[in-house]
Amino acid sequence: MRKNYSVYMFAAFLGTGSLIGLAFAATVRFLITVPEEEVLSLYLLALGAALISAAAIFLINYAFIRSIIGHFRTILARIQEEDYSARVNFSGRDMIGLLADDVNCALEHLEEKNDEVLHDELTGLPNRQFLKQYYRKNFGRLTRHRTAFLFFDLDKFKEINDQHGHLYGDKVLMVVAERVRAALAEDEFLVRLSGDEFLLVANLSEKFTGKDLAEQLMALFFEPFEISGSLQQVQTSIGVSTAPADGENLAELIRKADFAMYEAKKQEGLSYYLFQQQGEVQASEVFGGC
Repeated sequence: MRKNYSVYMFAAFLGTGSLIGLAFAATVRFLITVPEEEVLSLYLLALGAALISAAAIFLINYAFIRSIIGHFRTILARIQEEDYSARVNFSGRDMIGLLADDVNCALEHLEEKNDEVLHDELTGLPNRQFLKQYYRKNFGRLTRHRTAFLFFDLDKFKEINDQHGHLYGDKVLMVVAERVRAALAEDEFLVRLSGDEFLLVANLSEKFTGKDLAEQLMALFFEPFEISGSLQQVQTSIGVSTAPADGENLAELIRKADFAMYEAKKQEGLSYYLFQQQGEVQASEVFGGC
């Protein structure tokens, strides 16, 4: 059974008020002469006034404490929703102000750590954990509006690493990520899933389809990339899945986009493949590259 601390606090206020009232009445009797027939009335009056005062003070404190606790609970609710930018608005040199400062310092540290956890160290892009968090927060909107998931990697990236070394390969990943990121619209974002695998997430409309988005992404690879003072031609294969048409589960959407990407790899040069579910058959038209 959970304790009701408000009842305990109210009882403490009333008990303290009763003692003060009785002590006040005794002090009055000590300082002045009170007729015996009025002693009981004096004690009752002092006790009643003390109890009313104690109850009023309790209500004022209760409302104040409830307001403070409500603010802290609002901050905790935002943290539970993975909004680590929340801050306590109280300030001061008393205990509440010091507590608020401690909580804000902890939140700043948590926000920094969360930012590190959600971003890829090499490219600075959001990572798979960020994608999961984003999907949880925006699941309702994603199931109502069409959203494209473009899975792509760098063709023959292992050969680039083998020929030039892993440091060179890391630079390739960084410049590719920067070129794609610079071309994104405000409501689009690029995720580095692992190695040379990336996922672009974007909203779609009747006038802007997954095909349009794939062609825009593919066009970014037409020009070679400058790596350490030299030009490196990099090709990619792109697979596209769309929510909610191809599913509402994030893992399923990534899997279908991954499948589509490997279908695109069967083509020569830059290419993309749009996933479509046709009964038990996974099929789509391939739009060949160049």
